[in-house]
Amino acid sequence: MIPQKIKDHLNEYINQEVYVQIAIIKGKEKISTKSSIDKYFNTNHFKDLSEGKPYDHFIAGLKDKCLGKLKNSPMRDKQSDDKIIQELQKKLNELNNKELDNVYWEIETGEFLSSEQIQELEDKRNDLMNELDIFKNKDNAYNILMSFCKSYEELCKKKYPEAPLPLEILKSTK
Repeated sequence: MIPQKIKDHLNEYINQEVYVQIAIIKGKEKISTKSSIDKYFNTNHFKDLSEGKPYDHFIAGLKDKCLGKLKNSPMRDKQSDDKIIQELQKKLNELNNKELDNVYWEIETGEFLSSEQIQELEDKRNDLMNELDIFKNKDNAYNILMSFCKSYEELCKKKYPEAPLPLEILKSTK
């Protein structure tokens, strides 16, 4: 199972990216949020999203941080006061070489994932790609984008309660 911190981190990133792009369209065109989403469907950003590229980028970053690459690192035994380095050293020293080849470190959250969890991320990517296929069901894709934007506004309300929210989705869904 993918750690919740990883899910939250990835969802926040995707939600923010989608929100900002739609808000830019709305601001430039002076049109409704719905019309902005319709225009967003025709952008390269949406094309990349619907092809799973945010997940691909995230997964590639994880694979680049396989602990197996650090098997012979002199850092394994160096003294450090840095808590993150200490945690990494602990992991490096408690796992055998075969296990190290199956552990990936997500730096932003400090979480460690296995190959199986990366496969889960790839499955989530595939599900998202299927859900965003506007040729199969444009209404479904629209609803997903709206849910991304709504989630981002909810997060912003918690973190930055005074910040303006250009799409005003929370106001329109009350």
